[in-house]
Amino acid sequence: MDLDDVLALAETSRPGPLELARARRVARAAQERYDAAVAGGYQIFVDSDLYDPLSEDVDEVTRVARAAQLAKQGTVTWTADRVRAQGAGRLCWSDEMAMIFGQAPGTVHLTPETLLRLVHPADVERVRHAVRTAWERSMPDDIGFRVVHPGGSVRHVRCHLEVFSTADGPAGIIATGEDVTAVELARQERRRLAIRSAMLCADLAVPDTVTGLPTRGYLIDEVDRARRIGGGTLVVVATEPATRLPDALTDDDHDELAAAIAQLLRTTVGDDATLGLVGSGLWGVLLGCVDGLPEAAESLADQLVDTFRSHLFVVRRKTLRLNTWAGLVHFGSGIPDTGFDLLVDGEHAARDARRNGTTVTVLDQPVAADDRTARCRSRVRRAVSANRFTLYAQPIVDLRLNQVTRHEILLRVRNDIGEPTAPWAFLDMAERVGEILAVDKWVIDHALALIGRGAQTSHYQINVSGKSIADPGLLNYVKEAIRRHRVKPECLTFEITETALIENRNEALAFASGIRQAGCRLALDDFGTGYGALAHLKYLPVDLVKIDGMFVVNLCRSPADQAVVSKLAELCHSLGIHVAAEYVQDEGTLELLRSWEVDFAQGYGTGRPEPIPASPKPQAQSIELELVLPPQHTAMG
Repeated sequence: MDLDDVLALAETSRPGPLELARARRVARAAQERYDAAVAGGYQIFVDSDLYDPLSEDVDEVTRVARAAQLAKQGTVTWTADRVRAQGAGRLCWSDEMAMIFGQAPGTVHLTPETLLRLVHPADVERVRHAVRTAWERSMPDDIGFRVVHPGGSVRHVRCHLEVFSTADGPAGIIATGEDVTAVELARQERRRLAIRSAMLCADLAVPDTVTGLPTRGYLIDEVDRARRIGGGTLVVVATEPATRLPDALTDDDHDELAAAIAQLLRTTVGDDATLGLVGSGLWGVLLGCVDGLPEAAESLADQLVDTFRSHLFVVRRKTLRLNTWAGLVHFGSGIPDTGFDLLVDGEHAARDARRNGTTVTVLDQPVAADDRTARCRSRVRRAVSANRFTLYAQPIVDLRLNQVTRHEILLRVRNDIGEPTAPWAFLDMAERVGEILAVDKWVIDHALALIGRGAQTSHYQINVSGKSIADPGLLNYVKEAIRRHRVKPECLTFEITETALIENRNEALAFASGIRQAGCRLALDDFGTGYGALAHLKYLPVDLVKIDGMFVVNLCRSPADQAVVSKLAELCHSLGIHVAAEYVQDEGTLELLRSWEVDFAQGYGTGRPEPIPASPKPQAQSIELELVLPPQHTAMG
């Protein structure tokens, strides 16, 4: 048969929908075989005439059934009965189709109701609609659905629906089906992998947003890895302004200075070391174990101090010099000291250099564990006894009212020259050495004192560490402070931070229940990054959840963060819990939070923290008093 014969045949009769559908199937099969041959490197020299063994004069139903049998597929045929009522007819299936549905051939009396009972309940209505549409439009169609085998197993089936006709018009429907479970599962897996690839964050170490350097936690992990595989040297550089900064400097000015210091650190060190922001004015440099490393590391530390001291930084068009010191600790492989321990040793060495008037203090090995712990505890206790803390207030927007209705009180720790700095490194140390309770009690007492001197017309929130609530005496301490400062319990909410592990579930529940019985409310901070947060929602009587800022800071650009925040908001609302989002930076983030009905928003996009006086004026709106260990997104506090 040549082209002329094909054209002549086409002129003799107009193909029906069934012939057109068959032609499409044959064309697809031929194209797939051709593409496979070309991909396999075969060369096509001669086109051969195709012989169709089904081209003899048979009816359409028989032709389709034979084609299905050759392809090891099954068929279900419904033949309309024009004499009986509408919808009646004869239904039968091939042995192959019976086995696809998990039935032994000849054991099922097939009716429409029987057939639909074998279809997965979730897919029944979709199958009905597809069959009805194909019949009404007399057009072929494809549909995929699930069937349930007698043992309960589920298989995926794909059917091609075709309407066959006689001289009197459409006479029935024949469905050609095959088991495509393996193909469908492979498709679902490809889709899952594509979604996971799109959602997965490429950078596991979320950098500090101001300096671009890895955070304290990341550097600690890298030190841990180094001590396991060969040792190395950790250098901690401490910087502070040579003169007191003007009070008029804003957070933006501090951030600009921190970014300039980080850039100078990168330029000086190069790409052969791991850098990190480990505290306010503290910078870490991790060097691997290589030949001649001790001398090279000490030389680098001297170079860093000289470079930082001689460099002129610019703040508000005025030049500024930095006083700089460095602490250096060498460590070998397999030592019991953790990355946190080595970082603390480096920080203390830098402080010793400042105290002794030297540029660099070198430790040939880590400090003894007992000495390290005693020094850390002493440092925390001195800070508490000397009141080296101050409080800042940051506004929180109620997204339902689109106005500021609360403030969060943030703790600041004063450094050696009296400048308030971000507290996260200090609080990290206090929690790890078991001294966070003393800090929490300081905050509770001073916060309640401020509240008691005010009009108490607002709502106030005080945050305590997850480690502190394990202390059985904390609840009585809080109740006594409320009585002593004459604070109304209904004006207070106590917030448990998720940063540290809640050490004792029973004590946590007792504290939470006691606080609620006293008339106060309960909140959960840093939600999503702590330990067993979902479990806490089950047994702690929580009224408010604050989603951690790591899920919010890049919300507009991260599909993964969008999925997490939207679902967490939905979950909390379904449990009757208010939701707040931290680290909101821009209007786009606010719009997304509103669309998910998040209740409160907090961050630089809604207002920066401001220092508060010892006796603040009563606010028309509510104020949150909170001690937090925020994620490391700012450098100079």
